[in-house]
Amino acid sequence: RIQVCAAHYGCRLGAMKRVLVGVGKALRDTGQAVERMGMRAQDNWIFQEKICRHRALMNLFDQRPKLRPSVFVAPNASLIGNVSVMDESSIWYGAVVRGDQSPVDIGGKSSIGDRSVVLSASVNPTGFAAKTSIGDWVTVGQGCVLRGCTVDNFAVVGDGCVIGEGALVETHGMLEAGSVLPAGGLVPRGEVHGGNPAAFVRKLEKDEIAAIEKKAEDVSMSAKKHADEFLAYSNTYQLREQLGTAAGKI
Repeated sequence: RIQVCAAHYGCRLGAMKRVLVGVGKALRDTGQAVERMGMRAQDNWIFQEKICRHRALMNLFDQRPKLRPSVFVAPNASLIGNVSVMDESSIWYGAVVRGDQSPVDIGGKSSIGDRSVVLSASVNPTGFAAKTSIGDWVTVGQGCVLRGCTVDNFAVVGDGCVIGEGALVETHGMLEAGSVLPAGGLVPRGEVHGGNPAAFVRKLEKDEIAAIEKKAEDVSMSAKKHADEFLAYSNTYQLREQLGTAAGKI
């Protein structure tokens, strides 16, 4: 009886949060409509200009991304919904991490390469957890697709790889570029797999295993440089000042 009451209370609480989110959205829409009416009355039509509404971090009802302060998210990347990213990890340009169906967890010192997509799944056909879990010191290359899978600590996923639901890349596992690890697939500890579908290629050497952590550290350092160069505001004013200075010299 206690479990039933707790579940009922949780459902009611979730419904109340969604109602509050809906009310907040309605108030925002109303305020924007009133602003547009006022601008029309002033014969100001600037609101019709097309602008980019991209948001690197996007809530999904009561689900919101949770990031440590040291995480680098590229300005045109997207983190949506129930996403957790730990210390000194990086989400690179054009990448999408979408936790709209179940959680997506990314550990520390890990990186999601340019244009890669990390998705969750509502139901996992293999019977494993539907969430997507990426461990610590993991390097995911460019143009990859990961869905409802688990990538353990110190693993490497090469460029252009696809990892299906319920698949597992164990610690110090490596997936070669362009490989497809199907649903329920496995890359055992210390092995290199490749191909479509991915199959055993060879064992990792000791120096290759040591290089995995260094590679993750190098990407983390590179992310810090990008974070230092990125301005959270537009630098168009600098161009305006240059144009004004040039016009004064003519």
